[in-house]
Amino acid sequence: MLKIKKEVIEEIKRQGEKGYPYEICGFLIGEIDFEKNIRTAVEAFQVENQNKERANDRFEIAPQDYLKVENYADQKGLMIVGIYHTHPDHPDRPSETDLRFAQPDMSYIILSVKNGKADNWRSWELINGKFQEEQVEII
Repeated sequence: MLKIKKEVIEEIKRQGEKGYPYEICGFLIGEIDFEKNIRTAVEAFQVENQNKERANDRFEIAPQDYLKVENYADQKGLMIVGIYHTHPDHPDRPSETDLRFAQPDMSYIILSVKNGKADNWRSWELINGKFQEEQVEII
């Protein structure tokens, strides 16, 4: 389950609209209760999409950005709890490419941006090698 601050999802929507028609991406920062499988996202940290050739339908995060965000979260006593990205003019469901790079114990928000406007979004988690939509509570 993902608990996410309303301001965080609003920020992701703003980033998605600003970045349209390209995919934007970033990290969800917060806390994880591993026993209850609850991730709480209190901040969105956007990073640059490194995929310049197919930025309209692919995203890639540089290893140094993972480290930068991990250190940033660590300094705040928090951790990376998920990744978000947009699907410009496509549905808010994971692609095969998304599945290839997914890790367990993380939330994956996908925001559909249609004609430059934030549309639907959903969060997904990796269970037994497959994405399943996860329950979301806005806090």
